[in-house]
Amino acid sequence: DWKCVSDKCSTLNISTLEQLCDQLFIEESITTQNILFQPDRKTFSVDFNMFCMIDKKGQAQKTLISSMYFVGALLGLIASGFCFDNFGRKKSILAGCFITTVAALIGFFCRNYELLLFIRLMQGFGNFVSGTAVFILGMELMPSSYRNYYNGFIQLIWCIGYPIVAALGYFIKDWNYQYLASSIFLFLTTIPSIFIMESPRFYAIKNDVHNIKISIQKLAKLNGIVLNVEEIELSELDDQRQQSVLQQLKDFMQYPILIVETLIQMLTWFLVAMSYYGFNFGWGSLVPNIYLGYIAAGISEAVAYILGVGITHVLGRRRFMMLILLGAVISFLISIIDVEIGQNWTIESISSLAGLLFISAAFSGIYLYSSELAPTSHRGLVFAMSSGSARIGSFLGPFVINNLYNITHKAVPLSVLSFLALVCIGGMFCLVETGDKDIPAVPADVKERRKHYKLRF
Repeated sequence: DWKCVSDKCSTLNISTLEQLCDQLFIEESITTQNILFQPDRKTFSVDFNMFCMIDKKGQAQKTLISSMYFVGALLGLIASGFCFDNFGRKKSILAGCFITTVAALIGFFCRNYELLLFIRLMQGFGNFVSGTAVFILGMELMPSSYRNYYNGFIQLIWCIGYPIVAALGYFIKDWNYQYLASSIFLFLTTIPSIFIMESPRFYAIKNDVHNIKISIQKLAKLNGIVLNVEEIELSELDDQRQQSVLQQLKDFMQYPILIVETLIQMLTWFLVAMSYYGFNFGWGSLVPNIYLGYIAAGISEAVAYILGVGITHVLGRRRFMMLILLGAVISFLISIIDVEIGQNWTIESISSLAGLLFISAAFSGIYLYSSELAPTSHRGLVFAMSSGSARIGSFLGPFVINNLYNITHKAVPLSVLSFLALVCIGGMFCLVETGDKDIPAVPADVKERRKHYKLRF
């Protein structure tokens, strides 16, 4: 992050940096013994005196900034489990977008470390509320034959977000202005959310007949259909059921299968996130060239999302998840073999990249599968619980790959991941195929869906 502009030197070694630490953060450029240093770009590490802390405090402070985002994400998921199923998908989207945009705008004015921590907390909170709500709303508006394609499209949009963020960081060299640019971009992408419709499925579990008809009319208009909603008879609404948190908890007790399916989903989300973030934060330990590793990982992820759509269309949700997790197990076990291919690339390096392809596909698959397994009355809550378990997995993943690799044989962490994947495959045998069925509205529909269930591949 520091550039030497003196013709008397070309590098800045750590001992010199430690000597200059006291002055380095007070002046934009420092002249000491005819040596001039000035920052290449304005970062919060420099502004908040975290660039060269001999006691490692600076590194801990920077790590906390990243951690606060995930803390906010977990809090957002806890809150969203209630908001999605009680206030609606659209309102949750707008609330999450508003929080994220305002947090980014505050970043432009941020001048102290404590405020930056708060900003990161609110960004994680808002991003996961709005992002999850967008996915759920889209799945509920899509007919069953298009949900697989919609899921693949959303995952590719996720991939596209990475180079956009990287471009903002590369071309804008002041971190405060990076936040300003982000807030403008977020504001512009929020505007379309104001005009989207609420899910008629959400209104159905709220027994709101008037708004159900309005949403259906909007959908018909989008498809060029003239529809007289007053002639629509809604005879399947449950007038006795009142959507609330207490009712959701009662449903779990009344329908144990809902608990079983939710726990299987939570375990799968945990494994997938643990593996995904473990590899993506651990390429320095797995491949000889970290930059090439990340490029290959990005390509692998995009390929996984594209292929996942086609394979899911042929095999269905359940079989796709079982086969893709089995592929991950095989990749993990092959990675244990110590064989060098050439130029410091090993069987482990190649197998790890292959494992990420399977895990990325599993990430896409479990998003789709969970949205169809959970009933509309509990979809927000189940998604929040599953994604919350994924956040725990994302915390543990980098520890497993980066730390256990250094203190134990690599067979230990890879065997742990393989064992968890096999458990998840076993859990998939207990689930039903959903691609050829309509999304259940209430837990009673989940029970009805399993009437003809048979334990088979």
